[in-house]
Amino acid sequence: MGRYLHNQRKTAINIDITPLMDLTFMLLIIFIITVPAMEYSTDVTPPSMETPKTVEDVKDKVVVSLDKEGTIKVDNKIVPKGELIPVLKAVKDSNVLIISDGSRRYEEVIEIHRLAYHAGVKSIYLVTRAENVSK
Repeated sequence: MGRYLHNQRKTAINIDITPLMDLTFMLLIIFIITVPAMEYSTDVTPPSMETPKTVEDVKDKVVVSLDKEGTIKVDNKIVPKGELIPVLKAVKDSNVLIISDGSRRYEEVIEIHRLAYHAGVKSIYLVTRAENVSK
């Protein structure tokens, strides 16, 4: 009789694999979504920062400035915005430096940059000045 009771108490050990299947399914979905994105990704390395430190370091330069009143000057000669493209086409092999007064809107600076690009200028620099911080 002792032998009979021993056999009745034996139970099967069941492992619940539902959480494991949920995890596997979720990983499968993540891989299905991310693999195509990785396949079509592009190289996003930043450009090298080999720009001159000062305006004086730039060789063969043409300075385009925008003053407080919105007047555009190319090498200290006043040029209307409508005539800027032909003037810049004549100097498109030079380095064009765009300097703006701090009170002008940045959209105006970008407009000058866009005109220089459409004129075929290959090298365009946006000149910035360090802010004067005094304590």
